[in-house]
Amino acid sequence: MTTLKEQLYEMVREKHSKRVDIIVISMLSTLAGLIIESVNVQLFLESNQIFAMLSLVAVLVVLVPPLSVKYSRYSVTKGLEETFPRLLSDITSNIKSGMTLPQAVRALEYNSYGILSRHVKKISSKTSWGIPFDKVLLSFANESESVNLKRTVRSIIEAHKSGGSMSSVLEAVSDSLYELERIKKERTSSVYSQMLNGYMIYFIFLGVMIGMSRFLLPTFTFDQTNASFSEGLPNIFRSIVVIQGVFAGLTIGKMSEGRIIAGVKHAMVLAVIGFSAIVLIL
Repeated sequence: MTTLKEQLYEMVREKHSKRVDIIVISMLSTLAGLIIESVNVQLFLESNQIFAMLSLVAVLVVLVPPLSVKYSRYSVTKGLEETFPRLLSDITSNIKSGMTLPQAVRALEYNSYGILSRHVKKISSKTSWGIPFDKVLLSFANESESVNLKRTVRSIIEAHKSGGSMSSVLEAVSDSLYELERIKKERTSSVYSQMLNGYMIYFIFLGVMIGMSRFLLPTFTFDQTNASFSEGLPNIFRSIVVIQGVFAGLTIGKMSEGRIIAGVKHAMVLAVIGFSAIVLIL
């Protein structure tokens, strides 16, 4: 039987291991990006388009791996939050059918809950070992690294300690979580048009930048004093387009899902499209 002390040690070790993993990935991706940029400077400094594209590749090599890990963890946490209400509802149904709490949890061990399934097996095993359900839920919430799940579990524990039956507490919490998920989905649907508007605004901005570079600026006459400034305009436009793409993508993610990390995919797509368009057209 695993003691509570051993569980806590395992939880802390796993959390520390995740932090070490992201640090190692960041260091390796940074090293790879520096190598690519070093080769780029030595071989393609005179070729503007190739140099710009390889610089973009170097930046992506530095940013994409650690951000992908963070986003994948966010996706896992989001999946747990979406599936957890169904688990509570199923446990409540089993308890109402006459099962004890350990039996109710054990009966769900082989049900399909997606990313939550492996946690259900852990919960079932710990419950069958005689570990109090409150501690089992608290351990699960800490492993999930979800602020919402931790808050939910604390609510369940406090309500149970105050004298409520476990089935009524779980039913009330699951109903609240279902309602919360419904509100989140409604918010996502309501801001979908705003997300499309964000993409359209960015592409209009990109078109304006390209139009200025291709048609407006060539009509101006630059003397020798301003020649260096005119030659540096493409670099300025590239920087502006990338910055606008990153912040527009992060804003779209924040509006649609309520978290900045959700906008990483939008930011990457917009920045890459904008940078590539500027480099290839100018």
